[in-house]
Amino acid sequence: MTATTALAAPRLAWRFPVLLALVLAIMVARTTPLPWGDVVEYMVNTVAIADHGTPDIRVEDVGRMRTLLPGLFVEPYDQLERGLRDPAEPLLTGFVRGRDGDVFAIHFFGYSLLAALPFKLYEALGLPPFKAYLTVHAAALFVLGLALRRFFRSDLKAWAGLALFMLCGGMLYLRWTNPECLSAALLLAGLLFFTSGAPIAGGVLAGIASLQNPTIVFFFGFAPLFKLLLDYDRARSFGANLRATLSRRTVAGLAAGMAVFALPPLFNLWQFGVPNIIATLFSDAGLVGGTRLASFYFDLNQGMIIGIPGVALALLLSLRQRAGIVLLALLFTLVLAVPTMAVLNWNSGAAGVMRYAFWASMAFLFALLAILRSQARWPRVLVGGAMALQLAAMLHAQSYTYIEFSPAARLMLAHAPQRYHPEPEIFGERTTHTDDYTIRPQQVFTLALGDTVKTLVNDANPHRDAQLCGAGKVLAPGLPQVASTGGWRYIDGPLRCVAAP
Repeated sequence: MTATTALAAPRLAWRFPVLLALVLAIMVARTTPLPWGDVVEYMVNTVAIADHGTPDIRVEDVGRMRTLLPGLFVEPYDQLERGLRDPAEPLLTGFVRGRDGDVFAIHFFGYSLLAALPFKLYEALGLPPFKAYLTVHAAALFVLGLALRRFFRSDLKAWAGLALFMLCGGMLYLRWTNPECLSAALLLAGLLFFTSGAPIAGGVLAGIASLQNPTIVFFFGFAPLFKLLLDYDRARSFGANLRATLSRRTVAGLAAGMAVFALPPLFNLWQFGVPNIIATLFSDAGLVGGTRLASFYFDLNQGMIIGIPGVALALLLSLRQRAGIVLLALLFTLVLAVPTMAVLNWNSGAAGVMRYAFWASMAFLFALLAILRSQARWPRVLVGGAMALQLAAMLHAQSYTYIEFSPAARLMLAHAPQRYHPEPEIFGERTTHTDDYTIRPQQVFTLALGDTVKTLVNDANPHRDAQLCGAGKVLAPGLPQVASTGGWRYIDGPLRCVAAP
């Protein structure tokens, strides 16, 4: 580097953050937030914090929501208000009573707290106050941009990294009044900062990302491993490399992030007597198993594969050269995935790829970015192909809702139905186009798609033959069947019935 270049570089360093801030400001101004996800909880919680500075929900907070969003969510707010006025009334699902009878949303209030200040500012200026969530997401994207700029030391590569993030699900969840975009952006930013010499910033950002998605706590075990792998010096012993990784600043970053992560469990212990009220009320460890694990990665409706096909292909093509970081990223996604498999509502609201798989896929995106950083020149065919596939994935994800089969799933069901047996809740709810929170054993589900007929029944349902065949008949023996989880089984092909013995 010449003296002239060295002097010019700091003068030009302002260009990237200023331009990024301008782009994000225009995005917020021209984008309408989408009230989707756990919107009732987060919105009323934001109003509560903005109005009286505490996260407990009061009757007047519900009244404010009716004024701010007239005609929307009328029935849920009616039920919530009845529970607030009369302790004997059941509360709306998603809200619980604390130690002194105060009512709280089951999701921690960190996301709502971040949105409260822009909410008050927009309202004071006469602007749509719920753009506050877009502002929070824009702030997370700004931080991610800074992390990418530091990681690559290049404006152009930082922009490319931001584009990849948006094409890996960021554009799907940007408008949602839900914290997925925030969690994914800050998880990725945390990994980038942590491995590029800013472990305290990385740890704190990961802690903020974990406030609404506590599984991200595994960041604090894997971030040092990523750093050790990326910085490993073969000229030194393993012990020397490990000591260099676990420096005082690294340990301080981990401690700072863990302190932020600890806020929701401590609040839950104080108010509800358990570390995680959602896990207590709305999860079942018995649901964890191979069916849901395969669904998390490979389901053609909401699995990770339909969110990051381009990234996955690029990593497979890079596996021979950088197998270590790819395998470490895979292990990271596994530990992120396993706790999510216990949730009762597997087929929950999603924009294509399921919410958990979206932010968990940031481990794979980080691995690809780290591989690209190690190359003097990016392979244009690899990067261009990955981006093209990601764009196709985003367009595919926007073409259906979470209670419909995706085009990819319909294609598989039409041409290779014997090879595709979705997790039962996904099949049941998308067959009936309803979200019943969970399917019940006494139900039967039949999908007729062209020449394809696929039926889902449960072994615990003694009336399944009568439901499918009519009185006095039973299913014929020998029908092709595939066992799934929870006593559910698929019957592939047209049903044949015979007289009951």
